[in-house]
Amino acid sequence: MSSSAESSARRRAGESAVQSASGGGLLRIPCVRRCELLFDDVPAAAEAFLVNLNVLGAYVAHEGPARVGDLLTCRFTLPGNAIPLTPRAMVAWTNALQQHPVHSLPPGFGLRFLRLSPEHHARIAAAIRQYLRRPGAQPR
Repeated sequence: MSSSAESSARRRAGESAVQSASGGGLLRIPCVRRCELLFDDVPAAAEAFLVNLNVLGAYVAHEGPARVGDLLTCRFTLPGNAIPLTPRAMVAWTNALQQHPVHSLPPGFGLRFLRLSPEHHARIAAAIRQYLRRPGAQPR
């Protein structure tokens, strides 16, 4: 099997492992981690927090301005692994500060990963599988 075919097979296996048992949607897990945002049109990096994560993207708590379509690199680590991931991403949706935020996400935005490398995809899928093995794990 070629390395491209092997990579594709591994990716499909990882995707099936992170499918929701109820309906086939991709699971997102809580993953509160510091992250660094490097927006294409801003010279300085911004500090933020990853809130949740799946193999397609993440939610980032950040009060700075962001617009749907903004391109950036998001640098973060996964639990139990100090090697950072640095996926390219696009702001897919925004969540402004709300007057009554009792039952909502903190201000920030959803990211859609672009050109996620097979290594990064596999590492995120492994983190999701590891989370799901924990007693009482509550994926969303």
